[in-house]
Amino acid sequence: MQRNGLVLRLDGREMQDAASVFRAFARDLSFLGYFGHNWDALVDCLHDWHGPGHGSQGLAILIEHADDLLKSDFLGLFVSVLAQAAWNSNLRLDADGESDEWWRPRMVQHFVFLLDHTAPVAFTEKAACGMDVAVALSDGRLLATLTDVDWPGGDPASAPWTAGPLSFADNEILGGMTINAIKLIRDHLGCSIHEALDILQSRSEQLLREHSND
Repeated sequence: MQRNGLVLRLDGREMQDAASVFRAFARDLSFLGYFGHNWDALVDCLHDWHGPGHGSQGLAILIEHADDLLKSDFLGLFVSVLAQAAWNSNLRLDADGESDEWWRPRMVQHFVFLLDHTAPVAFTEKAACGMDVAVALSDGRLLATLTDVDWPGGDPASAPWTAGPLSFADNEILGGMTINAIKLIRDHLGCSIHEALDILQSRSEQLLREHSND
């Protein structure tokens, strides 16, 4: 990273459940003893990380070998938590929409999932299920941000961002109108036909699971 930033690497293969996620972050980022080993505490400690000993250094956290996170039931929440942590460091506005830099200057904080063999597009459905999360596809990468409804200054939940679960093509998928569904997905996400096909398959499988549980 530029400006003397730090790059830290975590191993996604260790993150089998929420508890192991908390352990990995606490160990590799040297969280202090007050870390509560829950999702809210993870947001707080990532925010507090820019304190004594780290100061104004930007931070990029690379989660390597992250493929198996696709199988987890906490992926959407995990993405939402990381997005919240990044918002706290990168932007953070007060109730009036003004920067609260009187308390602490903005710091750069990025989180990147590095995949060994899984296409990023495969993460679209689960990542978009995170609370207040919007996703977009760009040059084969899946990007996630917070919507601007509850997070002032965030990226607008509009094209190319799609907020929330990918439900906009459900009627077409359930009705067997595959071509129309692919067009909707492509137009909403600004992705290629091949990426839209992958998303269609993922969303179809999710709908099948939901209906089988009814």
